[in-house]
Amino acid sequence: MRHILQASLMIALLLTPAACASRPVGSESPAGSSRREFIVREELNRGQWPNAYEMVRNLRPQWLRVRGPDTINGTPGGVQVVLDDVRLGGTDALRNIPLSGIVYLQWLDGITASQRWGTGFGNGVVFVSTRPR
Repeated sequence: MRHILQASLMIALLLTPAACASRPVGSESPAGSSRREFIVREELNRGQWPNAYEMVRNLRPQWLRVRGPDTINGTPGGVQVVLDDVRLGGTDALRNIPLSGIVYLQWLDGITASQRWGTGFGNGVVFVSTRPR
């Protein structure tokens, strides 16, 4: 009986990382999604904001928060903005993006963003897409 419990525990421990793995950009459609990682066109149309920054600040303020140092020397980096796979810089870049061309926005955590674009994305990314998937 003890060996069965140990074997079951080992199997559960081996399967847990696979169950917790996050999906990369492009693995699911944002259309109709109510997930907190997306802001879709329907949600954009519900409000009157002058730019993407104000919209994100009102709908998903947690996307703009720095989560702590993202480098080994402890200097805090910021949340980055990527527009159609082009890095624009920090969240102030959202102020220059008009809502009219946006199809969806997506939040990516630091690990997922770093896997996709490399270093310098430790505090996450607000990914802005002007192209349908």
